[in-house]
Amino acid sequence: MLVVNNNFSSVQWRYCIRLENLDSEVVQLRERHWRIFSLSGTLETVRGRGVVGREPVLSKEQPAFQYSSHVSLQASSGHMWGTFRFERPDGSHFDVRIPPFSLESNKDEKTPPSGLHW
Repeated sequence: MLVVNNNFSSVQWRYCIRLENLDSEVVQLRERHWRIFSLSGTLETVRGRGVVGREPVLSKEQPAFQYSSHVSLQASSGHMWGTFRFERPDGSHFDVRIPPFSLESNKDEKTPPSGLHW
């Protein structure tokens, strides 16, 4: 979803992430690491514990967790990518890579792109 905030000359993007554990082993999300590139030339790094204040446990009983968040860009397009770090019951960790996805808009459009709602 695209939200244009004219007061700050930035474009805010809302994104939704669904994490799903396809294995029988219980894992817990511990950290996230995002790299956010704006076509204005900036590259921002965001790293921290969990997501949206939570560190969900993914198990056979509750294999999925979904959340929404947002990011602001100083340009009308860019992209972001990153990793999620999970912890196993034995204390070992592994990272799951999130491939780059585009953040693009056409500010001149009067209607949202197909499938999006304002």
